[in-house]
Amino acid sequence: MEYTVNGAVQAAILSRLGADAGAVRLTVFDAVTSTNDLLREAAEQGAPEFTVMAALRQTAGKGRQGRQFYSPPSGLYLSMLLRPEMSAAETLTLTPLAAAAAAEAVEQCSGAPVQIKWVNDLLLHERKICGILAESKFSDAGTPDYVIVGIGINLVAPEGGFPPELAEIAGAVFPAGADLHAVFADCAAGLISALMREYRYLPVRHYLDAYRERLCVLNRQVTVCENGTERQALALAVDDDLRLLVRYADGSEQWRSTGEIRIRL
Repeated sequence: MEYTVNGAVQAAILSRLGADAGAVRLTVFDAVTSTNDLLREAAEQGAPEFTVMAALRQTAGKGRQGRQFYSPPSGLYLSMLLRPEMSAAETLTLTPLAAAAAAEAVEQCSGAPVQIKWVNDLLLHERKICGILAESKFSDAGTPDYVIVGIGINLVAPEGGFPPELAEIAGAVFPAGADLHAVFADCAAGLISALMREYRYLPVRHYLDAYRERLCVLNRQVTVCENGTERQALALAVDDDLRLLVRYADGSEQWRSTGEIRIRL
């Protein structure tokens, strides 16, 4: 399938990247099915690390657990290819790393403070503005051939507002009337730079402090969602591996490394 490249926005991003521009292979499209899917095709054909594909719209965006990711022409949808030398377990750190990088990028281009809801949702004024999906392919030896980190950010509210199922939880970074192409370029450049920097400093987990500072769940009541069941709990702590310690109503405690929670407001 042929996709239309948006050369003007692509050039605007590269001009904002400075020294990082030389390390990135960037393509910006007006619309694609999924930037993760498109980048996977490129990865299978040998695309180098820091290949980035971004789009102003997705027609088949993907979220966690096989869900559809709503991707109207009012957001930033960006995927970066990484080829890390690490174990399969260590690839899990790339998702919170991406959350910290995306939060920094949004704060830089908007001036608004961003919070992180464990594990990887970004919140602005208690509303979700960003989703992250990391997908990996592993070799027979169990090490990653590559990891694709996909990030979707609601830059402005879509025309007509969010659909009913998202209206109470979704938000946008910028008010209606913002210059979408300009904020797209600003945010994309900040995101690419932050991702590259945090990835280069991954061995020392440079992203951890920034992640923890923005975490909004500790000492709050949450609902733990798992396998169709829900349990009420209190979020107590996050360790260096970003496992979340929760205490259930019966007094039992559990360290959770993955999963989904809702904050009880």
